[in-house]
Amino acid sequence: MFFRFLALAALSLSTLASGAAFASVLQVPDWHDPNAVARAAADSHPALRRIDAETRAARERVTQAGAYPNPMVMGGIQDLQVDLTHDEMMTMYMVGASQTIPRRSRRDALRSVAELDVQRIEFESASVRAEAERDALFAWYDLAAADSQIRSFHEVDKSLGTLVAAVRARYEAGSAIGADIVRAQLLHSGVSHQILTTTGIRRAAAARLLPLLGLPLATEVPPLHLPHSTETRMIEHAREIADSHPALAGLRSEVERREQEIRLARLLERPDISLEASYGMRPIQKDVFSVIARIELPLWKKTTIEPRLREAIAARDAASARIEELRRALVADLGAAYEAHAEATRQIEFHQQVLVPQSKLAFESTRAAYEGGKTTLDAVLATEATYLRLEIDYYDFLARHIKAIADFQAIQRGARRGAIGGGAMSPPAGDTTMSGITATSTEMK
Repeated sequence: MFFRFLALAALSLSTLASGAAFASVLQVPDWHDPNAVARAAADSHPALRRIDAETRAARERVTQAGAYPNPMVMGGIQDLQVDLTHDEMMTMYMVGASQTIPRRSRRDALRSVAELDVQRIEFESASVRAEAERDALFAWYDLAAADSQIRSFHEVDKSLGTLVAAVRARYEAGSAIGADIVRAQLLHSGVSHQILTTTGIRRAAAARLLPLLGLPLATEVPPLHLPHSTETRMIEHAREIADSHPALAGLRSEVERREQEIRLARLLERPDISLEASYGMRPIQKDVFSVIARIELPLWKKTTIEPRLREAIAARDAASARIEELRRALVADLGAAYEAHAEATRQIEFHQQVLVPQSKLAFESTRAAYEGGKTTLDAVLATEATYLRLEIDYYDFLARHIKAIADFQAIQRGARRGAIGGGAMSPPAGDTTMSGITATSTEMK
């Protein structure tokens, strides 16, 4: 009975421990802070845990590199006759040991190769972290932009509800036709349809964000908002790739590693030395000892050493070319992010200062005129569609603006590629949304 109690207690403790560990893994970040979400995504990224383990393994290889091999110990009987009879004049009992002595230059080169492997993996860690944070920020901004657009749709939906009521009142008073009610309701339903579409876009963004955080896809993400203060953020750094960029530094470590492999290939012409010492005991005759040195003769270096040397040189040249190749690609991605940010900034300023205020004023004044019987329903529907399209486009450009900054900063911090790439950004969600609204308005006309 006592042992059963101990077993149940141990099982309960293990269950609680596993539950606590699971809760710590699935700890939900502050959803309204994109930087906190990005840090949480990077901290829980499995690639970083993999790189951490690879770094520890590489450090252990540094300890092993250049070490002396274990000595060999031997013992036995020599010159025993075939019929297994002992000839005390010839039979000898022998013990001995042998040791291969690597050249110091070879041991130094092997240690350098291992140390450069550690550097390369550490630089890769910085690149993976920058890319993980950027991916999380992109998903967060898409999700926040969708929520902001949905909020705008709901505001317009309320205005359209008021408009439908006004059209129905005019119809009942005999100053409007029944078709006006149908057209107003159709536009109202079109906005509800776009709310459903944008909600699907939001779910897709959440489906990209949650796995980055290590959370189940069923996790509920609260409504987010893309603040207007985001538009004040600017790119203040030069459009240059620093020599200390982790991806470039990792390739330079690879080039240095290839240099050490060239050195090792050349050292094959100077083989290691093996020393062997043995002691022999004969029952009647005097004991004897032997000391032997062995060295490999590089007689076939044209087929064993020189091809390996040429291979190492070619690998070094390829690694060197990759540095400039990566630098040019990073500069192109950096320029694409910068130009995308500049374009989005100009669009935001124009939308905020001119287009959105004008379209809102036109819609409100046209609706008031319609309620007063001074304009047609077509004018109200046209200004409504224009205002909605510009309001949604504003949030789309706001998301483009901040995503371009995130991409620019990620590249400078160590990302190995740009997410925008060549200045070709993905089509905005607002473009598809507003094409449906415009088509609906055109059909009603």
